[in-house]
Amino acid sequence: MSVQAFPEIGEVILATIEDVSSSGAWVTLDEYGGLKAFLPENEILRSMVKNIDRALKPKQKIVVKVVKVDRSKFDVDVSLKQLTQEEQRIKLIELKKSKWAESVINIAAQKLGRKSAEKETKLIAEKFDGLYNGLERIVKEGPELIVDLGIDQQFAETLCKLSAERIKQPTVKVSKVFEIYSQQPEGIEVVKKVLTKAKENSDSRVEIQYISAPKYRITCYANNYKEAEKNLKKIFLGIEKNIDGKGNFRVAE
Repeated sequence: MSVQAFPEIGEVILATIEDVSSSGAWVTLDEYGGLKAFLPENEILRSMVKNIDRALKPKQKIVVKVVKVDRSKFDVDVSLKQLTQEEQRIKLIELKKSKWAESVINIAAQKLGRKSAEKETKLIAEKFDGLYNGLERIVKEGPELIVDLGIDQQFAETLCKLSAERIKQPTVKVSKVFEIYSQQPEGIEVVKKVLTKAKENSDSRVEIQYISAPKYRITCYANNYKEAEKNLKKIFLGIEKNIDGKGNFRVAE
């Protein structure tokens, strides 16, 4: 027999309204196996209280905040009043991503001629604290990440490919101005070769723009600022090494 999981106080979750009365509403918590909770009248938005039966209806989905948990009595209270607009916005985005991720998993199953992906969906959601988080990790780390969970290789590879095609990785950019010049007879060509090699050895997309001699602007793109800064440092070290003895290089402050 499985042990009933309970939410934590302050947790924001999706609920389904079961019954509405003048004292409040009974709801089931979708993310906790249908665990029942109570939404007291004093935790409902003031604008809803006067027409509670119109504002809240059975089977309606709402986002709520947990304000009381008594595990021994299976007693859980939730609130609409204490839920901020930002918390609700973040939760709705999370739910939308989860639904999208579930659809991608189901498409993977259909491509392989399988009727269900219930097992895979459950394993990924539990391991990575959410389906969308799981797909992001699979794209970054490869299919072996979920093969280790007991998901077969063919399904893992299909899901990884589908996810990579559909998940748009966030991109940030970091720009710096630097000076580079060479006093050799073919100084312009020397600089050009050094900068071309720097771009070829980059770990991510890089743009180098000419400003005015001897100034250039370099822009490095990556999934996050840490990666962009790391790549930029690598590029500058390469430029410094390749121009050594042929010219001068300096990063502007």
